[in-house]
Amino acid sequence: MIKNNIKIWILGCIGLWVLSGCNDSFLEKYPETSITEDGFFNNVSDLEAYTNGLYENITSSYTDAPSDNMIYTESQDIYSMMRGEVNPDNQKVWNWEKIRNVNFMLARTGKVVGDAAEINHYIGLARMFRAKLYYDKVLTYSDVPWYSRDLQTTDKDLLYKAQDSRSLVVDSIMADLDFAVNHMKNGTSRTRWFKNGALAMQARIALAEGCWRKYHSELKLNDSERFLRVVVEACQKIMDSGMYELMTGKSGEMEAYEALFCSQDLSNNKEMIIYEDYDKALGRYHNAGGSLFDFNSSMSRDLMEDYLVVEDGKTKRFQDVPDYATKKFTEVFENRDPRMRQTFMIPGFVRADKKEPCRPKLTMGGYPQVKFSPRTVDQITWNSSYTDLPLIRYAEVLLMYAEAKAELGELTQNDIDLTINLLRDRVGMPRVSLADWLSDIDPVQANRYSNVSSSQKGAVYEIRRERRIELACEGFRYGDLRRWGCGKLLANVPEGVYLEPGYLDVTGDGLPDYAIVVTKADADAIPQADKDKYNLQVEILEGNTYSLTEGNKGHIRMISQVGSWSFVDPKYYYTPISTQDLIYNPNLIQNEFWVE
Repeated sequence: MIKNNIKIWILGCIGLWVLSGCNDSFLEKYPETSITEDGFFNNVSDLEAYTNGLYENITSSYTDAPSDNMIYTESQDIYSMMRGEVNPDNQKVWNWEKIRNVNFMLARTGKVVGDAAEINHYIGLARMFRAKLYYDKVLTYSDVPWYSRDLQTTDKDLLYKAQDSRSLVVDSIMADLDFAVNHMKNGTSRTRWFKNGALAMQARIALAEGCWRKYHSELKLNDSERFLRVVVEACQKIMDSGMYELMTGKSGEMEAYEALFCSQDLSNNKEMIIYEDYDKALGRYHNAGGSLFDFNSSMSRDLMEDYLVVEDGKTKRFQDVPDYATKKFTEVFENRDPRMRQTFMIPGFVRADKKEPCRPKLTMGGYPQVKFSPRTVDQITWNSSYTDLPLIRYAEVLLMYAEAKAELGELTQNDIDLTINLLRDRVGMPRVSLADWLSDIDPVQANRYSNVSSSQKGAVYEIRRERRIELACEGFRYGDLRRWGCGKLLANVPEGVYLEPGYLDVTGDGLPDYAIVVTKADADAIPQADKDKYNLQVEILEGNTYSLTEGNKGHIRMISQVGSWSFVDPKYYYTPISTQDLIYNPNLIQNEFWVE
């Protein structure tokens, strides 16, 4: 115990030194930190202890805000940007602390004594974290300086260097990932990073960069194919490992898909490549219960309409259903992909902390999110949820494999059977054929993704639909739209449920729950007997925070968002370097699209 406490204290000292950056006053105390370094990075256990502190650099998500999947009422950077509020003068200085933390370890591994394979496992793990952190920088700024070690105040040339090209930085990132997948060990733990987790991360980054180079001509990089082939190879290795399979059985009362996101224990779930373990007894909580449902967001009509309809064992587009655009809340769930009712709140849903069916907040859009929303009452309050959260699951690997093959124009029916059709089988959706995808192209998808350039366009469209549905609310949509060059979709004002004046049933019992009226006078005219009998909630359109798309009827949209946004392509795919950083380092160059 004493030995462990000393090690924790030493690691804390090193952490303080790392966090200090290049602060000269702190470095005046360097002899003290020298002793700390001498007592650390001596064996494999030290590397394990240090990399434990890096795990927080890769975390899960349980929301798609901001994106076209959500109505979100809070301010987000992309919304501020689309309102024209972002400029170099109001940007914060960029932060390299997390990357420096990784480089600090990598620069000191040469003194570690122990089994070479064990040492290389942790070096590979650290390089995987660096790759992810650096690619986040690339996604933000594109060209950034590449640093392979932690800098000292004496490194004047490196401290004041210009950006390296995106090509150089991404090649360095891919080299980090290559080292990781070639040197990290295989392991059975689903909460620790091992080789298959690194392969999945390699596939994520390669898929993103492959699409950026394919759909962003402003980069002037035409080698997307080599990245897409990395995706196929990495995913194939995971698929061939035999370690993972889709969860297909119920978990208690929850269907298999629903249980992936609302379970308190995913330790034996073979779909998890890696997950985050939360635990009430240990006081490890997240905030899915406090921040989801309809606290400050709603699922969007656009996402709702992408779920397919099933009739007579076949699928059809929701847009092919008669009067689809005016269907009310209680009607849109009929004969839909089962994943829809496990993502959107259905009529009659009773939340754990309620006794009566929930009435969705129309001021939020009217489509509450139930995916990730805990199913026990003690998890509903702020920051009190302890359901386990998927970080990388096998379904994503299958989707990445299928997408890369379709973008390459090499997707086969066998590929679909090994990926998309397994996802369809899990929820009881009809299987699909490549021939149908290529011949029966959905005009909605073709219009939405009008820049697709693959020879298998129909397959790309439908895989993007499948990815959107399967991974809804898991934090992928914003990045997907950006890598596909579809930023224009972010500028569309998201819409919610369809409303028109009159009584509205949202709980599915045939009795009215809301009275939708135009003016206060209309509200005053509602018989008191009806208000009492049905416990009516009265929604007055005039003076509300939302409006309807057709005046006194239509789909809900936030008034504050109407006419407030535009997406400038390609400028808004990138964040400007702050004026302060340009002053600190005059060798830096502002992103060309942000040069006034």
